[in-house]
Amino acid sequence: MTPILHHAGSDDDTLCSAAAFFHTFGISGLFNRSARTGKGIPPVRILQFLFALVFLRKTFFEMVRENCLPWGKDTFYRFLSESRINWRRFLLLVAKRLLDTFFLPLTTERRDRVLILDDSMYSRNRSKKVELLSKCYDHCAHRYFRGFRMLSLGWSDGRSFLPLAFSLLGSAKEEKRFFGAADTDGRTSGARRRKEAVMKTSEAALILLDAALQNGIKADFLLFDSWFATNQFLHSVHRKGVRSIAMAKDFNSLQFLAVQKDGTKKRMKLADLYQQASPGLDRKDIPGSVLVEVDSGKDSQEAPLPVKVVFVRNRKNGAKREWLAVLCTDTSVPDEEVVRIYGKRWSIEVFFKACKSMLRLGKEFQTRSYDSLVAHTSIVFLRYMMLSFELRRSEDDRAYGELFCRFCEELEDISFVASLALLLEMLKSAVRAGIALTETILEGMFVEFVRKTPRFLRNKMGVLTAFSMS
Repeated sequence: MTPILHHAGSDDDTLCSAAAFFHTFGISGLFNRSARTGKGIPPVRILQFLFALVFLRKTFFEMVRENCLPWGKDTFYRFLSESRINWRRFLLLVAKRLLDTFFLPLTTERRDRVLILDDSMYSRNRSKKVELLSKCYDHCAHRYFRGFRMLSLGWSDGRSFLPLAFSLLGSAKEEKRFFGAADTDGRTSGARRRKEAVMKTSEAALILLDAALQNGIKADFLLFDSWFATNQFLHSVHRKGVRSIAMAKDFNSLQFLAVQKDGTKKRMKLADLYQQASPGLDRKDIPGSVLVEVDSGKDSQEAPLPVKVVFVRNRKNGAKREWLAVLCTDTSVPDEEVVRIYGKRWSIEVFFKACKSMLRLGKEFQTRSYDSLVAHTSIVFLRYMMLSFELRRSEDDRAYGELFCRFCEELEDISFVASLALLLEMLKSAVRAGIALTETILEGMFVEFVRKTPRFLRNKMGVLTAFSMS
């Protein structure tokens, strides 16, 4: 976590990096594809200013008080509350371009690429009339709070993390929502966002996964925590052709079918499976694993899904159990690989920490509009994309690969020109030694020879300037 937070330092170099980031990856063009443009100030210019605001070491309200904003305060709030901007499409377009042009060329085929799904609290404890403000439960602090749950989907190769999409979820139960949704044109992106905000977490998670897959973002596994690990969700992800690795806990929503000695199948929970797990040979951290099945419901006609449950020794002091369970829907993956790949899920926790502590998530604007909350969160995600790009470029030597190849090509060209010039010089010496010709006639012969060489050779080596007859 330290490198990405350290890289978020605010100075003129960072502002220059922000401008270069927009230019290098064509961020402005991607935003125009996701937003309707009209008369007045181009929306992309407002986006650029808000994007760089965190690097100016001044808050938006300080700039309002000092009267140093380039446009009026209402201009920014109208931009943030615009319901016709498709922020999800914009983030996915940017992520896809970053992956195709930068991250994937630096990632070998042997390295596992994963999608990571998780949620984090988006607190608005002092608010009263924010759209869809809900009473939510924080599973880490074990308390309720006012706000939303920020369900996020990201991509990682184990070295870098790239946020892809998110959804600010209120409560699916109307009685737990403090304030309702504003009337919005049902044809706009804002209306779809509000409809999604009151869905169940599993339904919204599948929408995020569909959006990523439809935009051509591929990964080997989907990683998620035990809160999403249910029978229904595992089957839903499997139907999309994605393999899952998840932490498993003894919930009623997650049950396994284990084959007994007499060939029958019995529903069992993790504690019972641990007793049947095949012992690991000389593996202190992985006591064993077991192959079981997961059905999608007692009355479902769908075939059960085979999964592998790997038990890992719990080293936490004072833990209730001496083991943890990680499940994988690909039974061919070795136990050690299942545990290693699941460890990549930690990068999304680093992402949440950086967004809240450094990138002013939920702290930069005071607004009641749900569209404004989504817009500002999208800008924070975009800032983190730039930090991931800059961090990878500064630490990974392979980021200079294109420059290296260009120099190699230049060296090859120089070698070819020098070799041909040497051959011509040798030919010139041989002609001069064998035939009595004046220097003027000899020069004319070689100029005519050069003129009649194929054009691609003349263009390639610049032979008229590289080879001197004198």
